[in-house]
Amino acid sequence: MTDLLRTLNFKLADASDEYKQRRKIQMMRFMASAAITIFASRFAYKATITRQYVPTLFQGNHSPPLSYNFATDAAVAVGAGTLLCGSVSGMLIFGGFWCLDISNVKEFGWRMKSLMGGDQKEKELSEMPMDEESSYIQDSLNDMLEGKYDFDKIDDETDKN
Repeated sequence: MTDLLRTLNFKLADASDEYKQRRKIQMMRFMASAAITIFASRFAYKATITRQYVPTLFQGNHSPPLSYNFATDAAVAVGAGTLLCGSVSGMLIFGGFWCLDISNVKEFGWRMKSLMGGDQKEKELSEMPMDEESSYIQDSLNDMLEGKYDFDKIDDETDKN
């Protein structure tokens, strides 16, 4: 298979096994969510057809029968709609992650930040000089985290004032 890919000049032939495994997992997630979407749409279709009111020859078609339950119909509609929305959303997300070669949400955040120029802005912001008050607050917080403050001594001083 790798020889065929090399003859067709595919870069995947020279990719590492970890990369191929990662792409295979991304593809399987998309395919699984697509299968769930197909089953959800079939379920919604069957639920809609079974709840459809079809009058007999001499029944009026302007009012449903008295044994009709609106609450059950609404619950089935909400459930089917939620199932369809979730499965289609999953398919779109996993398909987008597969196309963009993204494995997790953290990588997605990093990729979007770099595409929108946020990483450069963050770098510029970190290189800016800090004013005295911010520097004092940052040093104080670092000292507290490192345990350099004696909180009993601070409490005694505030009690004296």
